[in-house]
Amino acid sequence: MIPVTKEEARILRELYPEYKVTRTMMQDSKRHHYYATESEGNMRAIASTNHLAAEIVARIDREREIRRKRIIQQRGKHNVNGG
Repeated sequence: MIPVTKEEARILRELYPEYKVTRTMMQDSKRHHYYATESEGNMRAIASTNHLAAEIVARIDREREIRRKRIIQQRGKHNVNGG
């Protein structure tokens, strides 16, 4: 889970009504902290305002690109050996 601002929590609630943003300090202590899970959809929604979310999105994109390259490379090996 990563910390998010009150505004980011509001955005996530609007985009994903079924999603629950976790908040600490439920008493009237004025020390509320909001946290969001690291799911791709949530992170992409707030990546422009949250540097941790942006890092997670970048990591997801890098890993997806590596998987894509591996699949392409494996297909090429199969075509060479099979033909």
